[in-house]
Amino acid sequence: MATEIILRQLLIFGILMGAGALGFWRKLITTEMKNNLARVVIDVTLPFLIFTTFANMEANPKVLQNGLLVFALAFVNLVVFNLVGRLSSRILGLKTPQATVHTLHSMLGNIVFLGFPLLDALFPNGVGVFYGAMYQLASNTITFTYGVYKLSAGTQKSGWKSLINPNTIALVLGALILLLAIPIPKVVSISFESLGRCTSPLSMIYIGAMLASMSIRKAIKHRSIYLLSLNKLILVPSILAILYLSTLNILGINISKEAFFVIILQAAMPCQTIVVVLSHRYNGDHQLAGGNLFVTTLLSIVTLPLVFAIVQWVWSTI
Repeated sequence: MATEIILRQLLIFGILMGAGALGFWRKLITTEMKNNLARVVIDVTLPFLIFTTFANMEANPKVLQNGLLVFALAFVNLVVFNLVGRLSSRILGLKTPQATVHTLHSMLGNIVFLGFPLLDALFPNGVGVFYGAMYQLASNTITFTYGVYKLSAGTQKSGWKSLINPNTIALVLGALILLLAIPIPKVVSISFESLGRCTSPLSMIYIGAMLASMSIRKAIKHRSIYLLSLNKLILVPSILAILYLSTLNILGINISKEAFFVIILQAAMPCQTIVVVLSHRYNGDHQLAGGNLFVTTLLSIVTLPLVFAIVQWVWSTI
């Protein structure tokens, strides 16, 4: 049943991405419009989705406990992928600019534009987005500190101010309303939820337009992309699923099925879009970054259902 949901959702995403690509090819969506669309999703609709998800949930101690566990294990994911990215960079003999992009894209996935809509579809009770927001908080912490530092070759030593953004503000406000059980007027709640629901279709249109704007030949010529794809989309998430559940069982730590699936699925997302943007900004290898994004996004149509099936097997077996 869940596999059918993820396949159906990816088909819906594909149709919406096709609409975005068609809009770009027909010049109905310009490059400036595409970039502004990304800002609308990140700074407008996604904060409302996060806020309403938190605000509409009940202060369940188990959910909060699992949320903190997702937050902690997200950092473990990032450390593991950092080590894998460094190792594969050395094996491939990548130069510093390429190694930096390769390592960052090994660590950081598209947990906003693809992750949130997928989790919202898989777990429609809101708990998927809740855990996804906790994962995003950890990911953003690394992206705008370590990520900026590495791509700028050390010239930007602090990215902490970037952590103060509409998403973290929405998360904090939503958490306060959740914990303090503050009622929200129905007209406000409906309005905010309507804005939040725009996140999924707008994200897919953006991804479609973004992929349409890339050169396919340039995108697929880097051999490092394919090792990155294998590690990030299938191999490492599958190994982490086995290690996490085995370790948690040994330690006697209970984790909910939804939280466990979110941790692994977020780890298996295709490469993060913001790394491409930051590579442009700090004169990094943005061509390789674009190729990573292009190839892993297309491959994720196949790999995400596969990883989901693997995680289901791990959950029912271990």
